[in-house]
Amino acid sequence: MELHQVQSPGGGGAASEGTTLLLSDDEVRRSCDMAAIVDAVEAALGEAPGPQLALPPRSNLAVEGTFFKVMPAIMPKAGVLGLKMFHGSFERGVRYLVVLCDIGTGAVLAMLDADYLTAARTGATSGVATRHLAREDATTVGVLGAGVEAETNLAAVAAVRSIERAEVFSPRPFRREAFAERMGAALDIEVVPVDTAQAAIAGTDVVVAATHTGADGPVALRGEWIEPGQHIVSIGSTMPSRREVDVPAFTRADAVVFDVGADVVAAESGDVIAWRELDAQAVSAVPTLTELLRAEVPGRRRADDITVFKSIGAATQDLAAAVAVYERARALKTGTPVRSVADLKTF
Repeated sequence: MELHQVQSPGGGGAASEGTTLLLSDDEVRRSCDMAAIVDAVEAALGEAPGPQLALPPRSNLAVEGTFFKVMPAIMPKAGVLGLKMFHGSFERGVRYLVVLCDIGTGAVLAMLDADYLTAARTGATSGVATRHLAREDATTVGVLGAGVEAETNLAAVAAVRSIERAEVFSPRPFRREAFAERMGAALDIEVVPVDTAQAAIAGTDVVVAATHTGADGPVALRGEWIEPGQHIVSIGSTMPSRREVDVPAFTRADAVVFDVGADVVAAESGDVIAWRELDAQAVSAVPTLTELLRAEVPGRRRADDITVFKSIGAATQDLAAAVAVYERARALKTGTPVRSVADLKTF
């Protein structure tokens, strides 16, 4: 698969030469095509770091309860550079923004509200991993969580496998029931709410853990529940204080893959921090999804293998998703074009 270079803004759609396209959260949602975003993210992640990709470490700042994270990247193959930033606190709320620029002209192509976009790219990245790690005959999914990222992850799994049925657990019955109704209609599959997390994953082919369990509550997924042949997706633990799966969920696996380097994941995910405290050598040896896509490491070897994909996110995923959304928004003629942001200054 190839991530095509982003079209010049003069090519039609909502934006034109000398304009920047502003996309609200609602407009991003309307411009999301999950299958296209999965393909775009896969193309971006399959690109090896080096002259064709610049992905520095993210910047994490904090002061008096407010955090500010910046994730930049340059992606020559896609023809873009840009960044994702998000800031705020869990008490007051968080704002997300992606800025997408043309690598040749430097023009700011788009500024996108990245709230839903973040959930979409998280799901799409899980979709890429599922495409390469889950059994090809997978038809059932167990979902832990009933929020927006549970939605996007289930949608992405359904985009890469012929899913017929899903079972969902959330501690609040009304949330799991609403999720089942909503996603059953959206994906045209059977989605059933169940009473426990263990019941949700029992007998399924793919397990999606997309929760906000937090630091003090029990983990959402225990390794002892996992069955041979299952593929596990875990996306909820993205801060040192947050837990979603226990250590046996990793140690029981025949293959574990991270979306970014083990050193980054082990610094930011509470789940992986807990695993590293018991076996730092095993954590440091976990390969990335890019290595898997480039066939540098093996994935699933047997039908009864347990595979685990742990994701915390990266700017390449955000920018790849933003390109796919930007191009579809232009085709749909949605969004607000404004006079080009950031005039060119010459020397």
